[in-house]
Amino acid sequence: MEPIRVLHNIVLMDAGGIETLVMNLYRHIDKEQILFDFLVHRPQEGYYEKEIREYGGKVYRTRPFNPLHMREYKKECMNILTSHPEYKVFHVHQELGLWTLDYAHQAGIPTRIAHAHNAKTVVNLKYFFFLYEKMFIKKHCTDMFMCSKPAGEWLFGKQAVQDGKVKYINNSIETDRFKYNEQTRRDMREKLGVGDKIVIGHVGRFAQPKNHTFILDNEIHRMNKNTVLVLCGEGKLEDDIKAKTKALGLENDVIFTGVMDTSVLYQALDLFLFPSLWEGLPLTGIEAQTSGLPIVMSDVIADETVVTDNVTRLSLSNSADVWAKTCLDVLGAYERKDCQKQVTDAGFDVCNTAKLLQDFYIDRTLRARHAQKNL
Repeated sequence: MEPIRVLHNIVLMDAGGIETLVMNLYRHIDKEQILFDFLVHRPQEGYYEKEIREYGGKVYRTRPFNPLHMREYKKECMNILTSHPEYKVFHVHQELGLWTLDYAHQAGIPTRIAHAHNAKTVVNLKYFFFLYEKMFIKKHCTDMFMCSKPAGEWLFGKQAVQDGKVKYINNSIETDRFKYNEQTRRDMREKLGVGDKIVIGHVGRFAQPKNHTFILDNEIHRMNKNTVLVLCGEGKLEDDIKAKTKALGLENDVIFTGVMDTSVLYQALDLFLFPSLWEGLPLTGIEAQTSGLPIVMSDVIADETVVTDNVTRLSLSNSADVWAKTCLDVLGAYERKDCQKQVTDAGFDVCNTAKLLQDFYIDRTLRARHAQKNL
């Protein structure tokens, strides 16, 4: 019997948090039973597409969502959705997901999942489309998923979450990959050329929510010159952050790694600095805790992110001096330890989440096929 094919909708399968979550799940789904295909809205190839094809997955492309070209956007989406009646499950992860959910509804796809990953969004021209989306998204989805309570409330409303209508899906990771390894730590620190310095790290795309400006303004390096900052990721604000680094005279004290395997990078760090302006439930926070890193993070990040005693939370209203002193105090009192079991026991191992979703996809597909036969 052919595997069930589930169509996921994401802007681009690059190495961001949502994309990494979906790939973590794909790696652990039984691919004899389930295959993931992707509807994306960018012309360039994403970071994960080669791996997707290796598993037997397909990637379909349309133009980007643009209010000025909605007719063309809808036509391209509808052509794909109506040409592939094999899809019984459409799982939407992108922020502006209302429109593709509407198209999937029109195309007759019986299970349409809206998955909330963020607790807020950037205020720009598209913000008004998000507000519109929040009014009508429940009309076009059959199921609502959330990674955290704030994310669910942001997209679906407090009442829907309170009434139990939104299903909680853990942002799970491959905990085995992230557990602390002393040899990997030595190797990675040598590769980075950091010697015996204290390494403060951050992993995240260069975008407004991640608050890289605040990271650079932090006073840790002024208080302790034996520190170096490592920034991992890519994004549209990367050039701005590099320019600010130069303006502050920190070129020799900040390392930009680009996109890389974070499971080895975490081993080299001494502290994870996480002053996000908003998040849903960030994978990086779970990964860093699994690796045994102490974390100093903003208190706006979802409570569900805190699964070990490694986490110190601070308000962004505190000064850069307070943040820096807190980081150095945490470093002075912390001893690195293996936290994999704590994270697994908290339900964040991907094997459990993959099995839950696999069973859900199979059940919904079989129901749809049964209903179709009885027509």
